[in-house]
Amino acid sequence: MDRQKEIFKFNILNSNERELSKLLNSGYNPNSEGGWPIRLAARHGLHSIVKLLMQYGANPHLLSEAGASTLQLAVFAALHWEADDWLFLLSCCDSSQLADGAAVAIIFNNEAALKKILQTGRCNTNIPTTLTGKTVDDLARGYKKKYLLNAPVPVIQSSLQVTPNTSPHRVPRMDARSLQVQQQSHRNLSPSVARFFDLTAGQSALTPPRSPTRVWSSPLTRQRNQ
Repeated sequence: MDRQKEIFKFNILNSNERELSKLLNSGYNPNSEGGWPIRLAARHGLHSIVKLLMQYGANPHLLSEAGASTLQLAVFAALHWEADDWLFLLSCCDSSQLADGAAVAIIFNNEAALKKILQTGRCNTNIPTTLTGKTVDDLARGYKKKYLLNAPVPVIQSSLQVTPNTSPHRVPRMDARSLQVQQQSHRNLSPSVARFFDLTAGQSALTPPRSPTRVWSSPLTRQRNQ
């Protein structure tokens, strides 16, 4: 791993917005190597870093090699969904992308995220989701969450927009469904679904899952301390 990427990753995991801004202003491409930075931030529930990266042109619709999106990983992290901290991300997702996020919320029992997704009023609960091949409606029924879909929810009229800063790096928006994971045909999906996210977190550009509150020590720092 090159030194610049190592430094960038270190600053993501330590929520160092100032240093990240410096690196981005100096030309670091947030969509490098398939856009791993924004997914890393989402996997650790770092909503402010996700927003910052999007302001510098990071594409939240790029998928990992395992097929995970920024929204799916943010839901999987299950942090800060009780508040409105992720509304900016929900506002830029279409109905099918929201459905994919809802599927993760149901399978991993993140009811707060599921409610926020449903409150957008744009989640299509009747189309097959990429994670399982089942609809949100089917998953809610199978995981005994149907009451959440049936309950009246206030629709959030979000006006939140992430305004990109001036940046030389721009990529065309990709279809978030262009990469799909293998469909599963049975309800007991826990091992397969867990492996899906483990693969995402274990990519060469990412670090293994850990608590977002834990300060990550860069190998460069460890070498100096030895």
